[in-house]
Amino acid sequence: MIRRLRAAILQLGLALAIASPATAQFRSQPTADGGWNSPRALELIGRASERRARWTAEGALQDYQAHARGHIYFLYDLGQNTERHLIKADQLALDLYWRAPDRARQLIVGRQELKVLPTNIRYHLDHLTVVMDNYADRIHMGEGAEVRDVLHPAAAEAAETYDYRLADSLSLLMPEREVRVYKLEVRPRVPSLAAIVGAVYLDRATADIVKMEFTFTAAAYIDETVDYINVHLENAMWHDQYWLPYRQGIELRREFELLKFPAGSIIRAELRIRDYEFNTGTALPPFRGVVASMPRDSLENFEFDQGLYDALDPDVALTSPSLEEIRQEATRIVSEHYLQRVAPFRLAVPGASSVFRFRRAEGLYLGPAVHFGLPRGGDFLLLGGYAFGAKRLELEGRVRIPLPGAMEIGIAGYYDRIDDTSAWPASSGAVATIAAFADGDDYREPYWFSGGRLYFNWPLLSSRARALLAWERWESATLEAEELFSDYRPVRQLDDGEVARFELGLERPPAVAVEAVGGASWDLRIDAASPQVGGDFEYVAAALSAQQHWPDLVGGVGLRLSGAAGAVGGSRIPAQRLFPAGGRGTVRGYDFHRFVGNIYGELGIDVSRVLKRPYLSAAIFADAGWAGIEGESAGRAVDRWNRVGPVTGPTDGWLVSVGAGVGLFFDILRLDVARGLTNQGVWEFIFSVRREFWAWL
Repeated sequence: MIRRLRAAILQLGLALAIASPATAQFRSQPTADGGWNSPRALELIGRASERRARWTAEGALQDYQAHARGHIYFLYDLGQNTERHLIKADQLALDLYWRAPDRARQLIVGRQELKVLPTNIRYHLDHLTVVMDNYADRIHMGEGAEVRDVLHPAAAEAAETYDYRLADSLSLLMPEREVRVYKLEVRPRVPSLAAIVGAVYLDRATADIVKMEFTFTAAAYIDETVDYINVHLENAMWHDQYWLPYRQGIELRREFELLKFPAGSIIRAELRIRDYEFNTGTALPPFRGVVASMPRDSLENFEFDQGLYDALDPDVALTSPSLEEIRQEATRIVSEHYLQRVAPFRLAVPGASSVFRFRRAEGLYLGPAVHFGLPRGGDFLLLGGYAFGAKRLELEGRVRIPLPGAMEIGIAGYYDRIDDTSAWPASSGAVATIAAFADGDDYREPYWFSGGRLYFNWPLLSSRARALLAWERWESATLEAEELFSDYRPVRQLDDGEVARFELGLERPPAVAVEAVGGASWDLRIDAASPQVGGDFEYVAAALSAQQHWPDLVGGVGLRLSGAAGAVGGSRIPAQRLFPAGGRGTVRGYDFHRFVGNIYGELGIDVSRVLKRPYLSAAIFADAGWAGIEGESAGRAVDRWNRVGPVTGPTDGWLVSVGAGVGLFFDILRLDVARGLTNQGVWEFIFSVRREFWAWL
C-alpha cells in the first residue's frame, strides 16, 4: 500500500510539473458572431471610438463640478492566496472641476493617514486622483514611471493594434438605473507589445464606455519591480445624458525583481465620485497644473463621512477581490506568460531561517533556494542546504498550481528535513536562532522527516480549507550543535517509523488590519493515520487555536482573548503528536515544555494600552492551561517523550500564570515577564516578534 501511495504522489507531481506548456498560445475559440475581430466586434469598437472622440461636442455640457471620496491602502502580502497585512491607510477627499472641451482640475481638500507599520512611501499623484476621461489615447500610470504610452483600446488607431471579441450581452446595475451593455474582450494582436488585456463594456444604445477592466502585458511596465497593475473604471449616466466617472479602483503590486521573497507590496486605491453639478459657469480653480492640494491644516480638519478602514475588505486574505479577478480574466484571454512581469527564474528566500539558521539538532544550516515561475501563475520552489552539525543534506521541492476561485493544488517532496512536534510554533525562526546562540534553547522539539505530500486549498465561507495526503518517514533527532556560549537543552528521542496520513484544516487568518480594527482568527486541523493504509502509527489528532482582538474596547484600552485545545487518541500514538505545554507559545511562566499530554487546553487574556504611539505600549496578561494523559497508548507516548532525562514531579496538570510586558516600535518587538503560580512555576523572560512577521523570519 505504501508503495502504491508513493507512486501515486510521484506521478501526480510529474503531471503537475508538465501540465502547462512552456510556450503558451492564445485560445481563440470561435463564437456565434465569428470570434476574434468579427464584423460585429469591430463595428462596436469603431462606434465606441467615434463616440469617445466627440461626446462633449454633441451635448450641452459646458462644465461640471463633483466630489470624490476614497481610500488608499498600502499593504504587504505573503504570496498568492495568502495573508495580507496593512502598513498604511489614507483617506482622501477631492473636488473635481471640468470645462469644455477638455480642461480638468482636481483639488485635494481632505486627507487623513495612519501608519500601522513603519514606512516612508510616497504615492504618485495619479494614485491619489480620479481618471476623468477613461484615460487619454495614450495611457500612463505612476506619472509615466510605471506604465507609459500604452495605446487605449478605443483610440482612433487602436484596431490596428488590438483584437476584439464580443464576449457577452448583459445588464449592469448602475446608480438609479439598469444598463444593458456589450462586453468586448481586448488583447494585443502581438502579445509581446506594450498593451492592455481585459474588457470594455459599451452601452448597447450609444456605444459609450460604461466600464473598463484591464491589466497590462509584461512589456508595458517601465518599473522593473512592478508585478502587475489591475484597473477598474466605472461610469454612470448623470442627468440622463452624460456618462461620467462613478467609481474606480486600482491595485498595483511590486516584488523584488531578482529575488523571490515571501512578500510583495500592494497599493490599493478605491475612489467614488458623486454630487455632480452641471453648467454652473464656475471658473476653474486658478492653480497651475492638473492637481493641487489644500494646506495641511485644512486637509486634517476635513470631516469625512466614512471611517479610515471602511473600504478595507477584512476577508481580502481569503477571497479573490474584484481587482484580482481582472487578472484571472486576462489570463483566460492571453497566456500568463505575456502578463508575468517578474523574472520566471529567481533566487528565493522563503524566509530568513530557510537559508540560514542555528538549531540544536542541526547546528549551523546554510542553504540556497531557487524559484521557477510556471504558466498561469504556478511556481516551483527548490530548497537545498547542509546542516553542518548533523552532517546532513536537506532537500525539498514544491510545485504549486493556482486554480480559479482562489483555489490551488500542490505537491511537495522532501528528504531529511527538520520539523517541530509542537502544534503551535513557540517563536519565529530568527528568534529561535538568537535564543540557541544565547541560552542553548531554540524553542523546538525537532525530528527528521522525509517523504511527499499532495494538498488542495480552497476558500470556504470566511475561511480557507485544506486537504492533505502524505507519506513520510520519521526519525528521531539528536543533539548535534557544538557548545558555544551555553549548554543546550537536550533533544528528545521521539518515535521512528513510517506514516501515511490524511489531514484536513480550516483556517481564518487575522484580518488585514487586525491590530487597527480587530477581529477574529482561528486554525483547526485534524490529522489521522492508520496501519491499514500504511505505516507504523494509528492515531487521530485534532488541534484548534483561536483569537479575538478588540484594539480599542474602551478608553483606548485593547483586549485580546486567545485559546487553544488539542486531543489525540489511538492504539499507537507517536510522541510527535503529543501536546507539549509550558513556557512561551503556551502558558508562560514555566520551564519550556515541562509538561505534556494527549489532551490539552489553554486560555489567555491580554489587556494593553498605547502609551506613546507608535513607540511604546504596555500590557498585562494572564494564562491558564491544563495538560492531561488519558489511555495506555498516550501513557506510553508520554514515557517516550520523557526519555530525555530525569523528570522530577508531575508532567501533567494545571498551569496558571500572570505577567506584564511592553511593546516597542509599532508593537513589532515585545518584551514580557511572566510568573507561573502553580505546579513548579518559574520566572520567565520572553522576547518575541509580532506574529505576522514570522513567515519572513
